[in-house]
Amino acid sequence: MRRPLPLVLIICALLAGCGEARSHTTTSAVTSRTTTVTNPTAQLEQAVRAALQANATVSDYVLEHNAIPASASQSTDGPALAGMRASAAQRQTGHITVRVLSNSIQIRSITLAPSYATATAIATDISRVLPYRRGRALGKVVTSSEQTRFELHRVDNTMSFVVWKVAPA
Repeated sequence: MRRPLPLVLIICALLAGCGEARSHTTTSAVTSRTTTVTNPTAQLEQAVRAALQANATVSDYVLEHNAIPASASQSTDGPALAGMRASAAQRQTGHITVRVLSNSIQIRSITLAPSYATATAIATDISRVLPYRRGRALGKVVTSSEQTRFELHRVDNTMSFVVWKVAPA
């Protein structure tokens, strides 16, 4: 008879504690959701960041495969995409491929045009690659850190951008 009473007290304490934690979690989730949705400028800056990350992924793919993926136009267009095509063709002619060992892009600044139709971003691309010719490694791993200026164009009136032009910063 002594055991059921402590067991009942433990169950009641757990239920009371779980109920309180549940209401606290719901409140914080609602609060964080409202702060994300209310700022359209922050959403556009996030869209610029997403386009830059997608462009970096496409660039890595093009380096390794010397081919432009079908999804490339979702993140890259205009002169930037033409430049990628030309570089891939040149490497393919020379039977050169590049294995990307690591790559990270650090966005330094984002500037939205007053019309919100274009944006400019300055980023540092830090990468480690190993070039190959006809399947054989050419020398050692190459490490580079390049500052790049990206010009992005907004896709119609959506909350997405594409990388339009790439130049050294």
